[in-house]
Amino acid sequence: MRRILVIDGHPDAGSYCAALALAYGDGATAGGHEVRRLAVREMRFDPILHGGFTAPQPLEPDLVEARDAVRWCEHLVIVTPCWWWHVPALLKGFIDRLFLPGVGVDYLNGPPYIRKLLKGRSARVIYTQNSPQLVAFLGREDLFWRNMRRAFLRHCGFRPVRRTLLANMRSATQEQRERWLREVRCLGLEGA
Repeated sequence: MRRILVIDGHPDAGSYCAALALAYGDGATAGGHEVRRLAVREMRFDPILHGGFTAPQPLEPDLVEARDAVRWCEHLVIVTPCWWWHVPALLKGFIDRLFLPGVGVDYLNGPPYIRKLLKGRSARVIYTQNSPQLVAFLGREDLFWRNMRRAFLRHCGFRPVRRTLLANMRSATQEQRERWLREVRCLGLEGA
C-alpha cells in the first residue's frame, strides 16, 4: 500500500476536476492506500513568490502542511485543467511557493547543478482540456505535458511521471464523463 497525496488544482469546487480528484482519492482509499487530499482553492497563502529565490518568504501554515504532505507521500497526484497550455494561476502560484530550494530541489555551485530532493516518489497528472489531444500535440507540441513532466516533476525527482489526459471536454457527453470518473477511480484503487 502507498502513501498518496491528491492535489485538486481547480479554483472551482464544483468543477469536473474536483470530481476527478474525489474519484481518485476514493478509489485509492478503497484500495487500502493511505490518502491525504489538498484543494488549492481552500488554502490560504500568497501565490506570488515575491523576490524570487533571492529573498526568503516564510511559508504560511497551509503551505507548511502541504510541504509536509509532499515529503510524506510516495505518490503525488495533481488534478487540474489545462488553461492556455498551463495550469490555472492559483495552482501555478502554489507550485512556485511550495517547490522551492530545500523542498523540491537544492541548487549546487557545480555539476550537476541541482540535487533532486523528491527522488523515490512517483507522480500522475490528471488533466482536462477542451481541445482534442492531437491539436495540443501538433499545434503546441503538448507544452502543458512537457512543462509538468520535465520542467517541474522530473526536475524535483519524481519518476515515473504519468498522465491521464481527458481531451475534448467541451463535447464530452455525460456518459463519457461518467466513464472517465470510473477509470480515474480505478487508477486510485491501483495507486497508479
